[in-house]
Amino acid sequence: MILYHMSQTLKLGDEMKPDYQKNMKLVQPFIQALEQSEDCFYGMVLNGKYLYAVLSKFKLWEWSDYAKWATEGAFEFIRKTEFPDSYSRMTSNYFYDDLPNCKKLYEYDWGCESEEEQPKVHLFEVDVDDTVPQRHDMNIYNEAYNAMSETQDIKLVLSCARRYFAGEHTAEPVWEIMSDKTAKAVKDISEYIR
Repeated sequence: MILYHMSQTLKLGDEMKPDYQKNMKLVQPFIQALEQSEDCFYGMVLNGKYLYAVLSKFKLWEWSDYAKWATEGAFEFIRKTEFPDSYSRMTSNYFYDDLPNCKKLYEYDWGCESEEEQPKVHLFEVDVDDTVPQRHDMNIYNEAYNAMSETQDIKLVLSCARRYFAGEHTAEPVWEIMSDKTAKAVKDISEYIR
């Protein structure tokens, strides 16, 4: 199945392996906290906020986003307990099936980057070894992330996770396609997003 993927590191001919970044380690403590209680999870979020302050002070921005890992932990908890047949966000690769959507996401994610950084992002056609990848609305995930980062509304985050994995979508969905199967970059079509 041919889909699209944007990356700063993927090269033509590379094979994408699921869970190559091993990010599950970063969400596991949040999952364990939710297994205990929402109060325990909230305590983890407060610890995350403190860690964010420390890492931010030393300009370790990439790993300092407690809201991302807490949101992912909540989503993984709901997936494991209520939607066990769904792919994990943490162990899947992400793809898109719509080129105009790719262009819009490129502008959103990298449009503000410098002229020297923008060309480092490539758009590839990838051959995904999956006959039934799963499609979810990224807007629902973003709603959960915003709730976690702004108000730490755990109930809303868990509700968003349920909606996401149940296949619900917003009025104007931004579809992300997940697969935990291998994929290969077969064509560089970066000129489309430039």
